[in-house]
Amino acid sequence: MLLLHFVNKLIFDELTKTSHVVRVKSLQYFSTGNKLMERIPRNIKDCSRFIVHRNRISSEDKEPKAGSDTSFSWFKAEAPPPQTFSIGNIKSWWEYNKKLLFAKQQEFNFERANTLGSNIAAAYFIIEWSGKVKFKNSNWLEATKDKPVRLPNSYKPNYLIIGIDASNTLICYEGLKNMNSLHYLKWLSFKGCEYIDDWCVDKISAQYPSLEYLDISDCKNVTERALEAIYKLYNLKTLIVTNHQKSATFELTCLMLEECNTNLQCKIFNSRYSNNKSQEKNK
Repeated sequence: MLLLHFVNKLIFDELTKTSHVVRVKSLQYFSTGNKLMERIPRNIKDCSRFIVHRNRISSEDKEPKAGSDTSFSWFKAEAPPPQTFSIGNIKSWWEYNKKLLFAKQQEFNFERANTLGSNIAAAYFIIEWSGKVKFKNSNWLEATKDKPVRLPNSYKPNYLIIGIDASNTLICYEGLKNMNSLHYLKWLSFKGCEYIDDWCVDKISAQYPSLEYLDISDCKNVTERALEAIYKLYNLKTLIVTNHQKSATFELTCLMLEECNTNLQCKIFNSRYSNNKSQEKNK
């Protein structure tokens, strides 16, 4: 074993003397013609390739091409630990990338908003994501397979949204920008939306000052910190929330909101997620 290591060392020194090792940004590469190798040869068989087909390094080999991989590693990358491929990690990876995809798909459509106006553009967005919309002096609009919704293709000043039902949709924080400037919105429901969190509630409280009804129940990512921003909704009359953690702070925050706004009534429901967990423990 020591003899093999000694022979490899001699061959490596020989390659160095014959200018077959170059430095690129403090990294060492082996040259075989026009191709730069990314590792030191580990055995005699590998080294023989360099000696038999020995070529001087040209000017093209001194700098790697744009987009080429300049990483350097003395040894092969180790295999990832077994826990990397556990069910929990795979599920977390999938959920994370799924949310990134939804956020990308829900980016603000400036061209549509500029052409149709904020109300009609928001209606298009809500219906695309399986929600319902109610315009002033009209019924609820919901797209189905048998009956698609027909909306104007140009700006109409009499189309004013007063109600949005986005229950159980996949709308996330990035999508709320498509629902901006709805000054006549009074009724809003995000019940059961898994991507609605404290940041979303804070944005909602800033975007809709005329809101009178807000349902954010069954949103498992909404905590008492989100409720602290709802005091800005001076016209709010009904707030429906779910205390997922069964926290006393959550209930106390709701009481403080009712004190700040005497017209507000908070309805607190128990979490269906906590009930499922308790049932599993009992089993």
